[in-house]
Amino acid sequence: MLIKQKSLVVALVSSFVIALVLILTLVAHIIYIELRGEEFKRSYQDLLAKVNSKVYSKHIEAVKLDALIEANGALKGKPVIEGVLKNNGSRNITSLLMKVEFLDKDGAVIYEAAFHPQEPSLGAQAAPQVVIPYLSGPAKIILKSGDSLAFKRILTNCPREIFQALQDKLASSKTGGRWTGKLVFEVLSIDF
Repeated sequence: MLIKQKSLVVALVSSFVIALVLILTLVAHIIYIELRGEEFKRSYQDLLAKVNSKVYSKHIEAVKLDALIEANGALKGKPVIEGVLKNNGSRNITSLLMKVEFLDKDGAVIYEAAFHPQEPSLGAQAAPQVVIPYLSGPAKIILKSGDSLAFKRILTNCPREIFQALQDKLASSKTGGRWTGKLVFEVLSIDF
């Protein structure tokens, strides 16, 4: 009888451990499926945003796109990129991420900068904004249909050859050091 009780205890403990492992495996599988679903949803939204930006980007035009060494103001001596964006489409743009590529005379990409042109311009006199702690941040500029927006951004991590070329142009001309290569812009994402 003693051997049968020990066998019964071993059988019960083994059954409990097996059941526990099975339950934990099922819980882990459900969590995995949920995480994969969220990952698929996020990748779908990213892909949809890329498609939106590619489709609508034909309505966005960058005019007077130029890279130069700022000659005066708070950014004096800093490499900046400036230009004007025009929204020729029918929708208002609440957020836009653009990439500008610096090409040399052979068409090779030397440097690229990605930024949001709707954020307040660097070095510009902007109206002071009251900081309210429960709001997420400063009000975003909406680029309305048919409107244009001037922007200026400092080039962070600017390669030495570009900075040197801009400085050489600044020293040799009175109009300021401007990039002599080609600048190409691309819209990476758009929110409406």
